[in-house]
Amino acid sequence: MWILSTFVLCAVLGSSLQRSTPQDDHYVAAVVEYIVNRNVESNKANYEAAIKEAADQNADIVVFPELTLTNGTTSFAVPIFGLLTQYPIPALRPDLYDDLLVSMSAAARQNSVYLVINVRESVDCTVPQQGEECPEAKVYVFNTNVVFDRNGSVIDRYRKINLFGEFTHTPALKPDLGVFSTDFGVTFGHFICFDLMFQVPAIQVAQKHNLKDVIFTTMWFSEMPYLTAVQIQEAYAYTMDVNFLASGANNVRVGSAGSGIYSGKAGALVSIMPGLPTTKVLVAKVPKVPGQVTEIYPGPIYDKPSDHDSLVLIQDPSLAAHVTRPLVQGFQEFTLTDKDVSCTFRVRLNQRSNTKYQYRAAAFSGVRSFSGVETGGTRVCSVVSCYGDTKDTCGKRFTSFEENSTALFEELTITARMPTSIMTDLDADDFVVFPVALQVSIMPLETKEYTYNKTVTGNVTVHSMSLLNSSPELYTFAIWGRVFATDGQEADPPFEDSSSVRYMLSTTLLLTTMLLFVFKLF
Repeated sequence: MWILSTFVLCAVLGSSLQRSTPQDDHYVAAVVEYIVNRNVESNKANYEAAIKEAADQNADIVVFPELTLTNGTTSFAVPIFGLLTQYPIPALRPDLYDDLLVSMSAAARQNSVYLVINVRESVDCTVPQQGEECPEAKVYVFNTNVVFDRNGSVIDRYRKINLFGEFTHTPALKPDLGVFSTDFGVTFGHFICFDLMFQVPAIQVAQKHNLKDVIFTTMWFSEMPYLTAVQIQEAYAYTMDVNFLASGANNVRVGSAGSGIYSGKAGALVSIMPGLPTTKVLVAKVPKVPGQVTEIYPGPIYDKPSDHDSLVLIQDPSLAAHVTRPLVQGFQEFTLTDKDVSCTFRVRLNQRSNTKYQYRAAAFSGVRSFSGVETGGTRVCSVVSCYGDTKDTCGKRFTSFEENSTALFEELTITARMPTSIMTDLDADDFVVFPVALQVSIMPLETKEYTYNKTVTGNVTVHSMSLLNSSPELYTFAIWGRVFATDGQEADPPFEDSSSVRYMLSTTLLLTTMLLFVFKLF
């Protein structure tokens, strides 16, 4: 069933379409939270309806999620170095291109919008291919963003570099960055889903090109306590100080949900993290200088926390290797260390009469597994909720939501001492820190509800994060960093006991089942 809702700033409502210009201090963006649907014809019609809905609200650019137009058996060519150089508008030459490419070109053209879609792109390397890398004579299938301008011309193509268990796809053979410019004076970078976790492209595309606007197409598998979808989307925008347009696929049965439009340290102009099957179009007026928001905006849209009982959430497997200490009622101040990370906690905890969650402070410096797909370095100072009195119960919700089941933090400050990041020869930092928080709504704190500061003192940087609002019901409050130099190394732990081994096996099985479900390989 197609359910289309639009959330838009009052200031962009109008009876006539208006284009933003290079002289304007803003542009209008739309991102679509879209229910996964295998019926390609239905997807095409729904996309066309969503594009018109966004354009009617003066959107300059519309972004759709990862792998929600094509299905697991559909792919087509996007010959950006070949045929498209001569005939760049598929809508005007339907005899030369796949019907989906033609339809999306026509929709961009008819509605006069920039359009970003994500598709399964095929390249037939059994015949010569102009401008393509063809190491073998076979058909390659890539996970690809395609960008159209207002005329329906294909102006950019980006192939996903970091695949997440995508058995039918090949990672980009030549890892080019996705970058394109617009007629309203903004240059965008763009990448796809799991790419967000890596220096190339997520850090490099913004820092190397000094970009302030980034597009993110995703089918995210949310993970507690640090990497649920909107949580990390908002944190990326905050740390990189960029406008971030994140469009998420919606399939709550496998944990995929979450979209938003974010403006640097101002946080979410609009965002959603649905716990139930949902399709929504989100529209917002985006300042060209991130964080300089002068208009009233919708902000986060909250579902009932009980709705998230249907949303599958996986658990960070590195929690077993965190150095932890239980928090107790009342005031406490102490320091935890792990290798090159020192975490000082200042906490005043109020356990309510109905409190069911316990809390632990944690420190970690090591290598984590991303669900057995890849490994990556992390440095962490955090406070996390646990449903039991051991750390293997942390980073999980009770299966059914109960009101007032969390404690309240009357005071909460984390001070983290970590090595100072350095710029690499990729023109990108080797280490990036994100302030992350998670509430029972499976949404992050709004940026006005906490402070985050960092002070560089030679080889050590001090990161400080303090809670300003003492009423949020928290699952997570953390300084979470990615260390790119140790990517690919063996993950921590090896597990200490058989119960942890069983957990890892069950998590791997769950992820495999989720991926098979998504890509219809079973």
